[in-house]
Amino acid sequence: MARRVRRKARIGVVIHTRLCDKLFTPQDRRRLERLGRVRWTDSPDPLTDAAAAALLADADVGVGSWGTPCPKSPELVAACPKLRLWEHVAGTVRHMFGPHVAGRKLAIASCKTAIADNVAEVTLGEIILGLRRLCENAAANRSGKAAWPAKMKGLYGSTVGVIGASEVGKRVIRLLAPFGCRLLLYDPFVTARQASAMGAERVTDLLKLCRASDCVTLHTPALPSTAKLLRAAHFRAMRDDAVFINTARGMCVDEAALIRELAKGRLWAFIDVTDPEPAADDSPLRRLPNVVLTSHLAGLPWFNMGAQAVDDIAAFLKGKPPLCVQTEEMLDRIA
Repeated sequence: MARRVRRKARIGVVIHTRLCDKLFTPQDRRRLERLGRVRWTDSPDPLTDAAAAALLADADVGVGSWGTPCPKSPELVAACPKLRLWEHVAGTVRHMFGPHVAGRKLAIASCKTAIADNVAEVTLGEIILGLRRLCENAAANRSGKAAWPAKMKGLYGSTVGVIGASEVGKRVIRLLAPFGCRLLLYDPFVTARQASAMGAERVTDLLKLCRASDCVTLHTPALPSTAKLLRAAHFRAMRDDAVFINTARGMCVDEAALIRELAKGRLWAFIDVTDPEPAADDSPLRRLPNVVLTSHLAGLPWFNMGAQAVDDIAAFLKGKPPLCVQTEEMLDRIA
């Protein structure tokens, strides 16, 4: 009896070359190509849904990212009947769910854990820079010899308040653990025992966390329940010379209230996200001397994301779940 030859998996990558080159190393491209027959997009510009549907017509696995065609399009989903996995080499996949994917055996996976590593890395650096007052001291040194900042601190013995045990929040806690700082955690979905297992103290009162912390770092998802989570009372409650970091979403903060408090010169802030984004050209965040405003660069496209995507696809083709499969039931809590 002739042996039946198993068809190699077909993988379609709809990510245009300018972005793909920032996500996949040559080594990871080769790893992906060993998993099946891969069709790469050769355009430097984003594909249309029609072009993506043609590329994915017989694909088992689709791979997209920021600004690419994806399963949010009912027409694309209908045109790709063999799709079993959509690997999103980016963060949120909320926009992909709807009636058009209901009943389809289509797993949707995110590379949010890789992004979380990148954001946590930036956050740790900003916590250290902020407590040490490095930016303040560097600015002072431009006009002559500057003394050490009077309020300079190290991590050891300082209190860091983490708002949100998200993928990023958990990583920030883990990165801070070896440095001897006190870690406070505010998250309504985390128990005291769970917080303790992470190495943090659970705080149920957000104002209390703001009062007690030398640095407050925000890591909540953008949900209706987190809109303007931090308001005027929270910023007023922060200690003089406290550091505030937002690498989450601008909508989670009452930006006008934050600006009013920053204008007093009491706080130092690292702001990577604003509402709206980018900040207006005349926003005080662009000119206040105690603000470091960056261009939503904490979660930048990077090669660890492509590496996770290849790992996910390899696991899926072996019958195992990708690292971050998302479902519609999760939408009330995920970013």
